[in-house]
Amino acid sequence: MDQDRRKPALSRRQVLGMGALAGLGLACYGDLNSRRIQVERRELRLPQWDADGVKVAVLADVHLDDEGVVALTQQAVELALKEKPDILVHLGDFTSTGLANYYPFISKAFEALRDTTIPKLAILGNHDKLAYGQKDLISTIESTGWNVLVNKRVEVQGITISGVDDPLRGKPDWSVVRESGASKSYISLVHEPDYVDQNSSNVSLQLSGHSHGGQICLPGGFSVHTPKGARNFIKGFYSGAAVPLYVSRGIGTVGPKFRLFCPPEVSILTLRSG
Repeated sequence: MDQDRRKPALSRRQVLGMGALAGLGLACYGDLNSRRIQVERRELRLPQWDADGVKVAVLADVHLDDEGVVALTQQAVELALKEKPDILVHLGDFTSTGLANYYPFISKAFEALRDTTIPKLAILGNHDKLAYGQKDLISTIESTGWNVLVNKRVEVQGITISGVDDPLRGKPDWSVVRESGASKSYISLVHEPDYVDQNSSNVSLQLSGHSHGGQICLPGGFSVHTPKGARNFIKGFYSGAAVPLYVSRGIGTVGPKFRLFCPPEVSILTLRSG
């Protein structure tokens, strides 16, 4: 009779070695994934919108805490401006800690915006609220050309745009989004997407970040974990929310310095009537 010829079982050392190689491979892929910005071009049809065809470029969650993220943000700005948008917005979390020693990164990352005439509107995120000197942080951001909206509303090119203070760590004044604007077209900037139900029905679209799209996801982009404030709405367009909502995956990272199956995003949104 032929004797059974069985392959020897893998040793514990071999199993551990294979696991380490797999982990290293994922880490390398995640690091590469975090530096490949995708330009998401979307056409959104909004029931309450009369500024047909306006193009909004969206940045979010840059989390400027080292030179690598500065370079990534500079790339994101370049990609956004290349699309020739009518309006540029940033949805908060310029920093990760709010510490003043990181403020020069903000100045450097957005230097290309100083000489542009495009309207540039921004809000603060929960990480920005960690800053001891909120006025100093806002001053630094605005020195690069951004208009930071903290419980304020402005009219830009026939569009009402409001921004509230961060809902998690700030003091949002929701009356800003509950009062009618001067125009039918109304964009509400709120860092955390799960507060979409705070808007009144006159808001045409809420733009949010915060979630990072999950940052570390399973194949197919399925998120493993999202932070408080982004449990119900994670990424992309939600036409069936309390008001239409778009959530950006953002640019930077928090915690592990990589993304997995969830690349950073510059959103180019063409807003259509109907």
